[in-house]
Amino acid sequence: MLKGIDVSNHQRGMDLSKVDCDFVIIKATEGKSYVDPSCDIFFQEALNLNKKIGIYHFANNSDNTAEQEADWFIKNTKGYIGKAIPILDFEDKGATHDVAWAKKWLDRVAEAYGCKPLIYMSESVVNSYDWSSVANANYGLWVAKYRDNNADYNYDMSNAGRNPAVRHWKFYALWQWTSSGRLDGYNGNLDCNVFYGDKEAWDKYIENEIPPHEENNTDTVVTPPVESATVSYEVQSGDNLTKIAKKYGTTVDEIVRLNNISNPNLIYVGQYLVIPTTSNAQVSTDSTYVVKSGDTLSGIANKFGTTYQKLAEINGLSNPNIIYPGQVLKINGATANSTKTYTVQSGDNLTKIAKQFNTTVDSLVSKNGIKDKNKIYVGQVLKI
Repeated sequence: MLKGIDVSNHQRGMDLSKVDCDFVIIKATEGKSYVDPSCDIFFQEALNLNKKIGIYHFANNSDNTAEQEADWFIKNTKGYIGKAIPILDFEDKGATHDVAWAKKWLDRVAEAYGCKPLIYMSESVVNSYDWSSVANANYGLWVAKYRDNNADYNYDMSNAGRNPAVRHWKFYALWQWTSSGRLDGYNGNLDCNVFYGDKEAWDKYIENEIPPHEENNTDTVVTPPVESATVSYEVQSGDNLTKIAKKYGTTVDEIVRLNNISNPNLIYVGQYLVIPTTSNAQVSTDSTYVVKSGDTLSGIANKFGTTYQKLAEINGLSNPNIIYPGQVLKINGATANSTKTYTVQSGDNLTKIAKQFNTTVDSLVSKNGIKDKNKIYVGQVLKI
């Protein structure tokens, strides 16, 4: 995980060499006629310091077309192509609903840059509109969510609050968790961010390749930022808080608290609720399972006596390596540990598995018709 800041002319004069940051995201343009006067100053400084770099365009989409603003951004940032992640800052008040506009901008910049831009917006904007066309086109998300406006010092996230819960995207690349960050070396508030990957992952975005955090094997889960996971839930016809709480293994009181609900008997179809998913009661019914931090598909399959291939099939998972906390998986009515099987994980051997299940290597060899006890493979389902 990398930590960093985003800057504009408001931070003009900042000496990046004195500020602790792995990456810097720099405002480049706005609308169809504005170029940030500090952009290239910050860019060259960050480049010389070997910082990872992003550059963003602030959309004035209520006034201009997506083509006009994309062309303005491209014209004024051509020299940065291949050196920075391009980003659309989408927060024009009164026009954050225009998903089609954002998609046009992203598509046009992607063609010019040869890589997929990210889009920046608040958690509420993410969850208020249908962003499936943008997420499905593989444009990454940078999401903003602040707990409060109190000062946070030197990336101390102990008061950051719950991580964002977003729809449409399986994970987000960055979280801007405070606009009141204070870092040694600069006297003023800063936007502080975390990037969920390493420096190689950052470069993969620029190179338009799948970042390493999407290339994990079946033993790795792509997870949002922190352990206190939440999920965004859209209220359906017939729902009530008791039903929703039971589904996600939480309580009505907790949902009420997180969503500032004054009357727990009044919710409405289409309302989005933040639901905690850290409860130990993760199985919502006998036929579904709510993914928690640290889970793998193979591990869940083993718990329910099935295979990760079967779970991927019934849940329509194109990549069984990617699941996320808060995701609800169909289990087809399986009962936990109803069948004693085990799905081989990376790093396993028969001795380790036998010890885990209080059995012997010879017993495993016999039950599974294994010819060479030194040869088992990841994903193999063993009878225990």
